[in-house]
Formats: sequence, structure tokens, C-alpha cells
Amino acid sequence: MKDPLTNVGPASAPRDPQRGTRGLVFRLYTSNPFYVISADLVFVGLRMSFNTEGQTFETWALMLGLAGYTLLLAATACWLIRRGKVWDDARSLLLLVVMMFLAMSVTFDNTLNANRGLGTACFIGGFLFAVAVSEGLLRGIQLALPLWFRGPYYLILALFFLYPLGLRPLLSQPDGPVLQWALIGFPTLSGLCFLTLVPAIRRGPEYVVDNGSPWRWPLYPWVLFGLLAMAVCARASYLCVSFHFVDRTIHEATNSIFAPYFLIPFLFALNLLVLEAGIVARNRVVLRTALLVPLGLLGLAVLGHRPDPVYQRFLEIFMNGLGGSPLFLTTIAALAFYGFAAVRAVPMAYSGVAASLAALVVIGPTTLDLHGLKTPAAWPLLAIALLEAGMAYRRRDSWRGLSAAACTVTAIALVLPDGVPIARAYLVFQLALVAILALGAIFSDALARRLQQVGAGVLFLSGLAVILGDSRLFANPPQWLLDVYVPLVVAIAIGYGFTVGNRLFFVAAAALLVSWLTVVGWRSYLLLRQFIAGLDFIVWGLVFFVLAALISLKKAGAASKRDVGTRTQHEL
Repeated sequence: MKDPLTNVGPASAPRDPQRGTRGLVFRLYTSNPFYVISADLVFVGLRMSFNTEGQTFETWALMLGLAGYTLLLAATACWLIRRGKVWDDARSLLLLVVMMFLAMSVTFDNTLNANRGLGTACFIGGFLFAVAVSEGLLRGIQLALPLWFRGPYYLILALFFLYPLGLRPLLSQPDGPVLQWALIGFPTLSGLCFLTLVPAIRRGPEYVVDNGSPWRWPLYPWVLFGLLAMAVCARASYLCVSFHFVDRTIHEATNSIFAPYFLIPFLFALNLLVLEAGIVARNRVVLRTALLVPLGLLGLAVLGHRPDPVYQRFLEIFMNGLGGSPLFLTTIAALAFYGFAAVRAVPMAYSGVAASLAALVVIGPTTLDLHGLKTPAAWPLLAIALLEAGMAYRRRDSWRGLSAAACTVTAIALVLPDGVPIARAYLVFQLALVAILALGAIFSDALARRLQQVGAGVLFLSGLAVILGDSRLFANPPQWLLDVYVPLVVAIAIGYGFTVGNRLFFVAAAALLVSWLTVVGWRSYLLLRQFIAGLDFIVWGLVFFVLAALISLKKAGAASKRDVGTRTQHEL
């Protein structure tokens, strides 16, 4: 508190210099990152110490070193859990054990290329070692990993260790399409392996309730599979370097066939798992996240394109083989994903289907990025129209009906030939008018009433345009169409007004009829003047005659009133 006389507060207490040190030590003690640092240093040291170019002794020495350190991590995890119940540190150790398995699966690529027999032994031995250690750990710490999780886990490990063996016979032709298709096939096959987790997801959180640890769903066991998913992305990129032996003396870092779109099938598979989890848990946040992911994948499809010849050569093979660019195929995949979500009754999935179809309006088989957007196509718009019309019918939603009508009219406008007798814009205008009137009659909500008002005004203006003969609206129309257009519009307005019970259409019909008769009468008068020289005098004479007659009638009416008044007074 400040002294009121001196306005000087008390001296602050001296800061304890050891408090910050104790806080840092406590954080290090709690998180204990030293296992991670140790694993990284040991792995780097082993790779620096031994050559993997096919020399038997050094290769086996590296293999034994990695296996020995992995066993050390596994044994430490068992001891911490069985003796001290230190689950936090044990979690880090278990993940590090899996990371060591993955490190072993990528360490001997060069060995397999240089010495096929030795490399095969390393990969198969590494897989068997990973299975044995995993089973020993699960049994040793009595951690339950149910069958529908354990099976996919071993399947993914098998893919990491055994997939390179399938690539080995193809290495003699690095420029051949078979090897390159096999390289891009790794993330796709990984996605199929991850999809085997669907049965486990459908069993819900109860499937791992009694797992023998304090870990709960979704952290257990999804942290493990999240680690494996990140490893798939890294391995897909590294395979295109370690198993695709091309000249990398120039631009070594980019001279590869790999691009981010390689991962899109795998990421779609992961997103299917997220969608399934959201459906099972009925979690709207998870479902919305799953519905937004395809938008990010569309962005991923346009990244990474570069001019180096190795990449461009495979991109051409890819597009010719699959019939489309990565962006086009990703859009098709997004459409299929949203369609699947719609079948599963996921909210807003139909909007995703419509958005995918809308993207296909300007994305074609040769579209690589936003600079290559094509001329708009009509068939996706017609598909959107059918979808929106179905939703409008099921939900009695006039806004969806309006969307369906707009897509239909736009699609027709895109396919109209240039040689139609009526100007394309005017024909599209008439189609839009028909759609507005139809929606106003079908629905009975506020939007329908507004559409009726708009329709009445547009009917009048369209008829008035024909009456005034605006040549900008036509391109050599047949005369019979001009002759019947206004009476037809008047008849439509009257009939539509009776159908929907809206008097505004009667007003529009009357105003249009008066306008039409006025214009027709004036044009007829101008035509007769060419044949009757004194027509103006005759007409003005008739006008004055009518005026005189009206005055006389007025006088007669006034006189009649005076006579009636006089008789009434006499009678009184």
C-alpha cells in the first residue's frame, strides 16, 4: 500500500532467482523429454557409424544396434509400469518403441538395392522382431489392445517392412511406368490398411474401456495410429527418393516424382475414419470437421507442381492412365465422399455433394490448378438441379426449388446453339420467367409470394418490350411470334391469377392489354393516314363531336334535376 504522505509504495520483495530454475526443472521432470532425445541421438549415431550399402557385417551390426536399443526401451517401459506405475513416461517409451520399428523399416533401402538377399533378410527379420516385441510388451505390461485394433496395427507394420520387397524387382527400370505406379501405390494401399479400423470404430469407446491402463478413448489407442499415419506420409515421400534411382546431380532436392497429391487417397481414407467416428459418437464437431477436410484436399491437389522433367514425365503418365488431373480426380473423390456421407444421413452432406458438382462445372480432366479452369460445363449443373429438386420436393423447401431452377436455366443457356432465331439472352429470360411462375404456384411460403409478385412485374415488362418493339431483344424472330406474344402473355397472366388467387396478375394483364390496344390503335391510325388524306380532320371532328355530346348530356342531366326539383315544390 502506498504512503499517503510520500506517495511512495513499499519496496518490492527481492525476486527469488531459484524460483525460475525450480520451475524449469519441474517442467522437465514432469514431461521427461530425455527419452526422445536419447532415441534420436542413438539412431543418428548408429546410422553414422555403419554403412548400409550392402556390406554384411556393418549392416547386421546396425540391425543389432537398433534392435538392442529398441529392447532397452521396451524393457524400461515394462519395468516402469510393473514396478512404479509411471504411465506418463511409459507412454513416451511405448511410442518410441514403435518409432524404432518404423526407423528400422526405412533404414535398409540401400541395402536391399545393393544386396537383395541381405536386404530381404533385414526387412523380414525387422518385421518379425517388431511383432515379437509388440506382443511381448502388451503381455508384459498387461495392456489390452483389442483384436480390431491389433490386426490393423500389424497390417500397417507389415506394409512398412514388406512393401519395399515388392519394389525390388522393378528397380532395373527406374523410368518405367510400373515402378512409378508402385511408388504412388504405397499411400493408397496404406489407406486401405487403415480402413480396417472401421469395425473397431463402430464398437465405440466401450471397446477399450478395460484396457489395463489409465488411458482413455480417444487418446488410447488413436495416438498410436496417428503416429503411424504421419509415418505413412513421410515414407511415401522417401520411397520416391530411395527406390527411384534417377539422375539427381542437378536440382537433387526436387528431382522426384513425388507431389502432395500422392497422399490424397490416404488422407481420404483417414477422413472416412473421422466421419465414421463422428457418426458413432454423434459428435457434430467431428462430423463438420470431416465434411471440411475435402476442401483442404482440393487445395493439396494443386500444390507441388514443378517443371523438372522427372516429375512432368510421371504427371503425364498419371493423367493418361487415370483419365484426369490430380485436381479433377480429387474433386470426383470428394463427390463420392459426400455422397457416402449423405447415404449415412450426415447433416449438410448434400451441400457437399452440390459444392463438388459446382466445382466440376469449371474443373476438367486437364485442369491442374486455378489457371487451367475450363469453359463451364452443363452436366454438373443439371445434376445439381436434380439433387436440389429432390430436396425441395422432400422438404417442401422453396429456396432449394429456386436453386434447382437457376441451375437448370443456366445449364440450358450453356448448351443453346448460337443459331437459334430468338436471341439467347431473351430465351433464357423467358425460361427464367417460367421457372419463377412455376415456383410461385408450387409453393405457398413467403418466398413463393415474392416470386409471384416478381412474376407479375416481369410478365408486364416482357409484354411491354414486345409492344414497344425493342430490337435488342430479338434476332430476326418470326412474325407470327410477335403477333401472338402479347395476347398469349395476357391470357397467361389471367389464368395464373385465377390459379394462385393473386389479383396483381389481373392488374398486370389489364395494364398490358390497354398498352397493347393503345399501341396497335396508334399504329393503325398512322397506316390509314397514308390512304386517307383528311383522316386527321375526320378524327378531330369526331373528337369534337364526342366532346359536344358529352356537354349536351351534362346539360340534359342538369335540366332533368331542375325539373324534378320544380315538381317536388309544386306538390308540396
